[in-house]
Amino acid sequence: MITLLLGNDRQLAIETIKSKHYTGSVPAGKSYYLSFEDAIVVWSIPANKNIAKFLLRGPGVAWELSRLYAPDGHERNLLSRAISASVAFIRKTEKVDILVSYADPNVGHSGGVYRAASWIFHGQCEKTRMYERDGTVVARRSFHSGRRSLTKAEIEGQGWRESYHEGKYRFVRPISRKAKKAIAHRVPKQPALCVDNHRLYLA
Repeated sequence: MITLLLGNDRQLAIETIKSKHYTGSVPAGKSYYLSFEDAIVVWSIPANKNIAKFLLRGPGVAWELSRLYAPDGHERNLLSRAISASVAFIRKTEKVDILVSYADPNVGHSGGVYRAASWIFHGQCEKTRMYERDGTVVARRSFHSGRRSLTKAEIEGQGWRESYHEGKYRFVRPISRKAKKAIAHRVPKQPALCVDNHRLYLA
């Protein structure tokens, strides 16, 4: 059963995501925190304000499944079932055309849970410029200071090293009729799902 988390329960979910999710952060905008058995699902207004227009080739409303967490040793199909249950919630709660989420290959994610929940692979995002120092990795945008951004030389002068990370895999779930029509004409070739040492990865 899907449950909307409010008050102290929501705050506990936020703290759990910050401490145990690989991003170490939570979305800044309007969000819904949901629980499904041991899993936490977070729906948010997309950080990319143009994603709906990009996906639909025109105006529309998109919501992003921005965080998904379950403790180690959880039931095998828990995350895909949590995704499916949370989709029903967001469809009832918000007027939405399309849902979007991402799987990060840089941390070993292939998007298998989205496929299991009947989402559609929609391509790979561009590589992301990052900076690394003493085991910490941050995005280029982290060096914006007010109206001014640090130059590459200034950033590297602080001991940071530039690196490029593989783009995330994008998955979508069209909801409205126009979204289904738009996606049907633009879905890229599905990458092969391979097995290497019992680990799934995208070829």
